[in-house]
Amino acid sequence: MAATGTSYSHQAVRGLGLPRRQVRYSFSMTPLADVLFQLLIFFMLSSNIVPYSMLTLRSGALEGGNANSQQERPETTATAVSSTAVWTLHPDGLVAGGQRFGMDSLPSLAEAISAQGTQNVLIVVRSGIRVQQITTVLETLATQGIESVQIASGGLE
Repeated sequence: MAATGTSYSHQAVRGLGLPRRQVRYSFSMTPLADVLFQLLIFFMLSSNIVPYSMLTLRSGALEGGNANSQQERPETTATAVSSTAVWTLHPDGLVAGGQRFGMDSLPSLAEAISAQGTQNVLIVVRSGIRVQQITTVLETLATQGIESVQIASGGLE
């Protein structure tokens, strides 16, 4: 059992005579799981942002430089009304040709205007539109070969 004086046996816990439990240092998995979860969230969010940055957008105002520039601006050309489609994008869908459509009918609309020979699309964006909706419209039009798209702000309804 316990020895007299200040020396104790390495087999017994101080004063009780119970066997001493061997101390094991273990690696806690909780901080590792937290870090992996944070990395997972980071990569999920960053992969969702990447397609927006890959869109090429040009602004006509940027082509001419500043207002005091002496350079001639490129000549603008008018397009025929028959080759231009006007779509008004709302939070719940879009209006094309005076008719309201849901976003689920977007591929068939793009296919129809492409079959008609429409080369240009003007998208009037109303308030409350998310960037994802604009991106969806631009991608759908691009898959049908319509790359001349202009976006205008329509303000409030």
